Parts: sequence; C-alpha cells; structure tokens
Amino acid sequence: MQRDLDYENNNIGFDYQYTEEDGGGIKCKNYELCEAVLPKWWFECKGRYLCTNCDMFFNTNLIRPPGKDNGVLEISDNVECPICLETKRGISYPCCNHTACIECFKRCMYGDDSGEPVFPYPDIEDEYYEDTENIKWKNEYPLIETYNINYNEWDDKKNEEHENNKHLLLCPLCRA
Repeated sequence: MQRDLDYENNNIGFDYQYTEEDGGGIKCKNYELCEAVLPKWWFECKGRYLCTNCDMFFNTNLIRPPGKDNGVLEISDNVECPICLETKRGISYPCCNHTACIECFKRCMYGDDSGEPVFPYPDIEDEYYEDTENIKWKNEYPLIETYNINYNEWDDKKNEEHENNKHLLLCPLCRA
C-alpha cells in the first residue's frame, strides 16, 4: 500500500494529544467508530491508516471474509439498523456484509460504559495518571483509593460481562 497524501490532507483530526496548534494528526480510517487520531508519522511506521485497536480488532483473517479491506469497516448513510430498528448512519460488520447503526455496533462490540466511576479530583487527574509511583496521593487525596477500588470492581464486572456476552460480537442477522 502506498502513502495516500490526499487521505492525509483531507482527514486531519484533533484530540488532546494532537492539538490544532500542533497541526493535529491523521484520522483512523474507522474514525467514526473509534475516534482515534494518529500521529503524522503513523503510515511510515505501520503502512496503513488504522489505529492499533482497529487493526487488532478488525484486521484478522479469522473474522474477515475474502475481499474485505484489511480492517477498514464500510460506513453508509440511511441504514436500517437490525438492532434498534432506526434508520441512521451505519457501519458494516467485519465478518459479513450486514450493517448496524454506529451506536448499536459500538454497544455490541465494546459493551456498555455506563456506571464507570468518575475520578474524584478532576483538576489533578492528569498529574495523577502521569505519576507512576503514586506515592503522595494516598495521604493527600483519600478518595483516590476508594475510586481505584470502585474502578477495578467496575472493570472486572465489565470484563466478565464481555466474556459472558461474546455472542454480541456476532452479526445479529447471520451470527457470523
């Protein structure tokens, strides 16, 4: 695959890491699904415009039928979703040619994020996560320990639900 300068120029994206002031980055080809912005050097390193998550999750011969483009999911307008039965913007399943709306696809593939605990001190959240030692936080910010316990319980429950609901990763129409 050759570098696609038109794609790079027409798909500039911005997020907390690749800001407008810095010139941004390049949107993943599945940006509407994953909302990932890649660094400008990404293609030189990986040879494609897919974020690591999309590449690992959707670019596998185990789920992709012959002829499907390596991990790039097709996005279409006016799709009748077989899950919520609404007509909206949809995305193709990586294992077949069926589509679902983007919201239902995300819910099936990634699970429900509701109930995730909120970090108790938003003004120091970045500093907390950058400090790998986490030594000073226990004394000065007692709610962080409670947050970590609640977050780990929530994450374990979410992972357990994901394991128990692997059937949701299948296409709702053909179960492929």
